[in-house]
This record gives sequence, C-alpha cells and structure tokens, in this order.
Amino acid sequence: MSDQLNLEVVTPHRTVLVEDVDSVTLPGIEGELGILPEHIPLLTTLDTGIMSYKNSSGKTYAIAVHWGYAQVEGNSVRVLAELAETADEIDIDRAKDAEKKAKDILLTGAPTTSSWEEEESRQNKYEGKLKRSIVRQKVAQFL
Repeated sequence: MSDQLNLEVVTPHRTVLVEDVDSVTLPGIEGELGILPEHIPLLTTLDTGIMSYKNSSGKTYAIAVHWGYAQVEGNSVRVLAELAETADEIDIDRAKDAEKKAKDILLTGAPTTSSWEEEESRQNKYEGKLKRSIVRQKVAQFL
C-alpha cells in the first residue's frame, strides 16, 4: 500500500505539474472531491474551481482549473484541464479587472435586439468569466 499519489495536471498546451503528493482536492462539477491514496477508481468532470494538493512536507498548494476531467486509478490522479494556472502564473491585477468588467456587464443587463437564446448565451459567457476571475484571485492568494 503506497502512502502517496502521483498527481499529473495537463492542458492541451502543456504539462502543468507532475508530483507525488499526499492528497488532492478537486472541483468536481457537483461539488468538491477529496482524493487520498488507494481511492476507488473514478472518472469525473471538473468545473472551474480550485484544485489543491498537499505535499509530503504538509504544505498546501493550489491551481486554478478551468473545466476538464479527472481520472483516479490506483495511486494515480490525472487531471486533463482546458486551462490550469498555478498561483505564480496569475496576474492578480488582470484578474481583478476581469471581475469588474464581468460584473459591470452582468449588472447593467442592458436589453439588446438579439434573441432570448443569444442573451442567455451572453449571460452564461460573462458568468463564466466572473467565476474564472474570482478563482484566479483566490489561487493567487496562496503565494
């Protein structure tokens, strides 16, 4: 029985992390998932949120994950994310600006001549931008 997990975080453009860790917390589409060594096999969809992990020295790290999948098999956790950012990669000022812009657009809600479906799509787009900007700010605080 192994006492660590092999965590791998990959996006379509790069490998973000490959490390042996003690535990992983994932932002599942229906809530947070805690993964420890010898977890049952699992394949799940990830939402935009904070993925955290604890290394053998007990320090906790965070990565902003923006949609993807996670596979747990044996003591291996593979995260395949559309986008993943570590705390030191996040521009906090840019994230704050993005939050403000998204809130402004969502709060004004000025009606347009577009269809109901286009308005709903526009709202979903800016709600996603707002959520991503907030997650980025929270992850940046881990530094």
